[in-house]
Amino acid sequence: MVRILLISVLLAALPASARSALHMWTDKDGVLHVDDTPPPPPRARAAPRKAAPPAAAAPVPAPKKAGRWWEKRSDALPDEIDRAAAYYKVPSELVRAVIWAESAGDALAVSRTGALGLMQLMPQTAGDMYVLDPVDPAQNIMGGTRYLRWLANQFGGDMLLTLAAYNAGPDAVRKYGGVPPFDETRQYCKRVMAYYRQLKAQAAQGKLASNREPGE
Repeated sequence: MVRILLISVLLAALPASARSALHMWTDKDGVLHVDDTPPPPPRARAAPRKAAPPAAAAPVPAPKKAGRWWEKRSDALPDEIDRAAAYYKVPSELVRAVIWAESAGDALAVSRTGALGLMQLMPQTAGDMYVLDPVDPAQNIMGGTRYLRWLANQFGGDMLLTLAAYNAGPDAVRKYGGVPPFDETRQYCKRVMAYYRQLKAQAAQGKLASNREPGE
C-alpha cells in the first residue's frame, strides 16, 4: 500500500552539496514525517508518580477550517479521475492532488518547458503513455495516472519517491538515491502531500472529494 508521507523543505540558503538526506518516521499519534533531521530518540519511561488532583481543563481552540480547493471548478472530471485511479490502482486522492499542484485543474495549461494539460505531461511522456491528445481531460488523466503507476512500480510503491520522480524524473531520483536536492522538487512533494492529506481527511469524514462548486 502506498505510504502517506509528509515532506519538509530544506533551507533554500544551503547549497545542494550541504543538504542531508531525508528521514522518515511515524510519531506516537500515527503521523508520518519527512525531515532533514532523524526522529528524536524515545524517552525513557519514568517511574510512576502519585497522581495529582485533576485540574480544570483549559478550553481547546477550534481548529481552523481547511481550504476546500478540490471543490473549486476545474476541467478535471471526477468520474475520469476515479476511473483512472481504479484502473491503475493509484489512490484517487493522489491523482487529484497531482492535478491541483500541476495545473490547478486547467486542461489547457502549458508550462514554460512544454508540459501539457491537467497533469502536465511532457510530449515524450504523453506518447509513452499512449496519450494522443494531451489537452483532452480524459486522455490526460488516464495517461498521467498510468505514469504515476509506472513510477510507483519503479520505486517500490514509495509515494515520496514517486512524486519526486514525477517532478524531476526517475533518473534524478536514482542518481541521488532518493529525493533530489532540488528546491523545486522538494517544494512540489510537500505541496502534493499536503493536498493528499486534506483529501484523505475529508474522505475519512465521509465527504467525497469533487471538482464541483459548493452547492452545485
